[in-house]
Amino acid sequence: MPTLYDVAKLAKVSPKTVSRVINQSHLVAEETRKKVLAAMKKLDYHPNAIATSLKRQRSNMIGFVVPYGSEFVFQDPNMMEQLRGTHDYLSAEGFELVVTVPQHKKDALQEALRLTKNRHVDGVILYPSLGVDEIISEFREKNLRYVTLGICSEQQTDNFVEVDQTPGSFLATKYLLSLGHRQIGLINKSRSFFMYNRDDLLNGYRMALEEAGIAFRSSLVREGNFTFADGYANLRSLLEENPELTAVICASDPMTYGALRAIHDLGLVGDRSIEVVAGDNLPLTQKLFPQVSSMTNPSYEQGRTAGKMIVTIINEGRDQPGVNLKTEFVIRQKELGKATNFFS
Repeated sequence: MPTLYDVAKLAKVSPKTVSRVINQSHLVAEETRKKVLAAMKKLDYHPNAIATSLKRQRSNMIGFVVPYGSEFVFQDPNMMEQLRGTHDYLSAEGFELVVTVPQHKKDALQEALRLTKNRHVDGVILYPSLGVDEIISEFREKNLRYVTLGICSEQQTDNFVEVDQTPGSFLATKYLLSLGHRQIGLINKSRSFFMYNRDDLLNGYRMALEEAGIAFRSSLVREGNFTFADGYANLRSLLEENPELTAVICASDPMTYGALRAIHDLGLVGDRSIEVVAGDNLPLTQKLFPQVSSMTNPSYEQGRTAGKMIVTIINEGRDQPGVNLKTEFVIRQKELGKATNFFS
């Protein structure tokens, strides 16, 4: 079995230099680092990860706390994309991702502190939810590293990756208006789902209506918790109160699936069908409903950016400025019957 000294001999450097490369020291020149890494690869040398992490006082693990319960989390494709983005970045940087899913939002603080106790993880990625401000206060007091997937309060200026849905919803509403729709429903995200809600999606919707000289009607807006069931129930509710409804924008893809199912079950086809705009443009939606135009929620990029940010915070030992990602809008050619055929 090769040793650190074998690597030093092959790379023609000192054992201390090899140790510095293993511990990612900035004192090693790039050319020397490459020579050492090449020697390690040739000899198939793998340093003792536990001993290395103890020496560096790191675990090389990042916690990811999602306080919505496993039944919701592992069925939500948007969260899966965020997790995938985080995992891909951390894995490439030599970190492991530890996902924990407390059943209730109130348990998030205890779970986050459990992960960081005795430095089991080097940092934590958190969802903005009830009680997350308490977690942040505790983390700051104990000098623990964190990033939030969204802004948690108006005062937060660092350590977050937010997605602004205003541009996407504005363009989606404007597009539907250009097609002649005047009764446009919105199945919005619930104000109670996150701790801090900026009404970005609703604002984009209202801006487009105002620009077109159309009065905003609260009867055309519903709220949902990103689930199929909420999309289904809210589409039916919108139609009951607004029989003249001709189009609807959904805040998430799972709610889009529910709305499309409701349209199918109600037998609304042809000229009486309802134009649906999806909320996320996830890969699954593109495959199942290639005819549905969509806002684009950069879920994968959000997760990847959060992973990059937490690693930077750990390496540099200081907070990082928050990042705002923008949604866009994708127009797709409508092909009648595809959505109906999927549910048949």
